[in-house]
Amino acid sequence: MTRRCKLGLLCAALAVVALSPHAWAQPQRTAQAAPSPVVRGIYHWVHTTGDAERSFAFYRDIFGIELARSPFAGPAPQGAAPEAIRPAAEARSDSLIWDLTDTKGSRARTVFMRAANTPFGLELSEFFDIPRSERRANPWDPGASTLIFAVRDLAGVVARLTAAGAPVVTLGGAPLDTPIGRTVLVRDTDGYLVQVFQATPAQIAAAESPGEVIGTTIGITVADTSAALAFYRDLLGFETGAAHRAPPSELRVHGLAEGGLTLTPAVIPGTRIVVELAEFDLPATAAQPANPFRWKIQDVGAPQFQLQVTGLDALLDRTKSAGYRFLSVDARPIQRPFGRFVFAIDADGVLVEFVEPATD
Repeated sequence: MTRRCKLGLLCAALAVVALSPHAWAQPQRTAQAAPSPVVRGIYHWVHTTGDAERSFAFYRDIFGIELARSPFAGPAPQGAAPEAIRPAAEARSDSLIWDLTDTKGSRARTVFMRAANTPFGLELSEFFDIPRSERRANPWDPGASTLIFAVRDLAGVVARLTAAGAPVVTLGGAPLDTPIGRTVLVRDTDGYLVQVFQATPAQIAAAESPGEVIGTTIGITVADTSAALAFYRDLLGFETGAAHRAPPSELRVHGLAEGGLTLTPAVIPGTRIVVELAEFDLPATAAQPANPFRWKIQDVGAPQFQLQVTGLDALLDRTKSAGYRFLSVDARPIQRPFGRFVFAIDADGVLVEFVEPATD
């Protein structure tokens, strides 16, 4: 399911695809390669929704995704069910969350989810009592992101998507054959981008658990691959593979009849999960030019990594010295019993949460 990646390690994994958008007039990056990986894994991929119940129902009904327990909640009693979605009227205010996410005065709730055969969690966040944007991303907009699922039965999934009225982004309105498999790009109930692939027989046979989803990938659009690599490779220690050009069929999947797409894979340290940086080249005559995002976490569709890190204080110093911005107030971590948390912002506006777990 990875896109013809050049590293043997990458080709064994289902990817987290990173498409990073053009950053707005950023300072020159001066990040130096970390002496050893500071990232040790990923807890969740998160995106913000405008309606948690409606969004979860989409992923449950189409893909069989289930509610899950927070990774910070501690061991669950035997047979305990995951916490139900908190009603909107009971969404909570939390001054620590205000500082972490720069959302003073808001209320918020989260939905933890689990997709089959996926080594990281999925999460929805929803904010109340605070202004937010609801602009729907195009695949080529810097800062746009995509959930990508390899599935057992693409035809069955497409039938459920059609019944649900999911808008199709792919030209022609139906799955296309590409070198990486038969695939289609649609939108969920918020307009968030979701790509679906038909898994190969070998991938299905190798799946460790039943379920529609065989593997999950995340896409993030970048405006400038070199700027994205300065953050993910040089600052955070991701291992990168060779860039390659996608064929025209993949452009059509993403709603483009012409232009170009360059893909660069990068592995999250401590995992076999791939982040694939995707940079689009649009023709001058494009009907909808690239429109970079400058995300606030409450904006519907806002993409968020939740990465496990070590040596958080030193990482914060390097991140500041390299000129990156922070979402968290004063770039100051919040402290919870289970660890420290702080949000940085990558070259394309994607929100990247550094989580340093508490030591015993």
